[in-house]
Amino acid sequence: MLFVFNEDWAETFATLEDIMWFLVFYLFFLVIMTIFLKLALGIISKAKNTSFGQVFLTSFLLTIVYAIVFLFLGGWIAWLIVLILAWLIISARHHTGFLGAIVITVLAFIFFIIVVILIELIVGVTIIVLI
Repeated sequence: MLFVFNEDWAETFATLEDIMWFLVFYLFFLVIMTIFLKLALGIISKAKNTSFGQVFLTSFLLTIVYAIVFLFLGGWIAWLIVLILAWLIISARHHTGFLGAIVITVLAFIFFIIVVILIELIVGVTIIVLI
């Protein structure tokens, strides 16, 4: 029998407290994603709708697409679908073109890595393991 829905994911929300912690972390990471996406959009001069609210909505849409795709799929195919949909959403919402959306995504990821490495150096804790 083919199971489409990932049942393990749904079991992680056994109590109301688990759901609330998930929502708190989700909102925290959504704001962080918005900040990095806004920085990357600021570099692309022809990008439109670059106010924090517009970029927050784009980040929210991206996380919803990510959650839906990974809820039903997994592996490399899900990553490819999510990346292509993310580039299409960024391109459509911010009028950057498809290649501009790719550049924005790469820049946002580079900004994230730089900030994480700086936090690692300041705090002295390993956050990202590269090997």
